[in-house]
Amino acid sequence: MKIIPFKTLKSSVLAMALTTTALATLIVGCAAPQQGPAFYNAAEAIRAAQTAGAVEFAPKEFKQANDTYRKAEAWHLKRRTERAQKLLELAAAQANLAEAISEAKHAESSLELLSHGLESLNRS
Repeated sequence: MKIIPFKTLKSSVLAMALTTTALATLIVGCAAPQQGPAFYNAAEAIRAAQTAGAVEFAPKEFKQANDTYRKAEAWHLKRRTERAQKLLELAAAQANLAEAISEAKHAESSLELLSHGLESLNRS
């Protein structure tokens, strides 16, 4: 059995540690960039629209918001953050529009119900 001098062992361990650190840094550096508050804001707007019933009452606008959000994610992964940022703002606006349309249609539906209720009360 060959005995390895401590000095050689120490330099081998150090070299391995440096190699591991360099590899980890490279992997982290190649990972997708961090998503910022614009992603959160757009996602929240889309969730709010969905909660308001946009899937049913404003399907076209809701789909546009989702599609725009997905495009922003793709641009973000390509590190085109400026383009992604603009798309996220657009997605949030589209989701807000879908939410507003949904709320307006809910209000319109409630108004019709109340009108019919008043008519039947007036006839009695």
